[in-house]
Amino acid sequence: MFPTMRAQELKQIVHTNSIRFIDCRYSLNDASYGKYVYRKGHLPNAVFLDLMEDLSGPLGEHGGRHPLPSKEAWTATLRRIGLKKEDLVIIYDDGFPFAARAWWLFKWAGHERVVVLEGGIQSGITYCGETTTDVPHYPTSDYTPDFQDHMIATLDEVKAAASGSLYDSRTEDRFNGSHEPIDSKAGHIPNALLCSYAEAITELGTLEDFHDLKELYKDVLPVENPIFYCGSGVTACVNILALHALGKDDVRLYPGSYSDWISYPENEVHP
Repeated sequence: MFPTMRAQELKQIVHTNSIRFIDCRYSLNDASYGKYVYRKGHLPNAVFLDLMEDLSGPLGEHGGRHPLPSKEAWTATLRRIGLKKEDLVIIYDDGFPFAARAWWLFKWAGHERVVVLEGGIQSGITYCGETTTDVPHYPTSDYTPDFQDHMIATLDEVKAAASGSLYDSRTEDRFNGSHEPIDSKAGHIPNALLCSYAEAITELGTLEDFHDLKELYKDVLPVENPIFYCGSGVTACVNILALHALGKDDVRLYPGSYSDWISYPENEVHP
């Protein structure tokens, strides 16, 4: 199914128990932000998933700043929120990237009925008309994922990637090493090309229109099984989602991304 939904499309959906809202607002500058704003108000019946606690695994020597949760941990999360195979999962944040990360994780688990709400929570408020502080509680489910490991590119596959098949989703200044606010080494993975995720979304947190996306990804669309990375495996999911919107679903994520790459001293970086 198409990977995003807009508020006007929500209005056409009949309310049923099979529609599930996921709130995954977060701030890289304040780890408590998401939980705080969720408690202040969220869309009715939305459950909260935290980037660090739910959408990532434990930090280690390798794996990057936001490692993927283990299959066991992600399965436990999906069961804890009561997910069922027939549920239509509608994910929002207050921008786009964290919702895209959650969307990718649901897709990885083999859940097809999942979309990102374009425009984030503000778009949802336009539809719902209000927020609530009520926290929903769903019965634990026996959800059984069908993990799609072909969506993942390993470190060895990144090392072997030919020129033109590996894409860096960060900003240009981080790609070329002129500004690196987070990682200990500046630059990018050898053979990578720049494809900044920010160009795929508008200031309102919606996808750019179809023709603009086709122009943005004109060099990527013909590539078989391209690999995308970013700093830690979050914003690269925006590019992957946008390519799915264009019908290209063979795109892979290098989950540990640049922060994993530089955790191996022998790995070179290019300015």
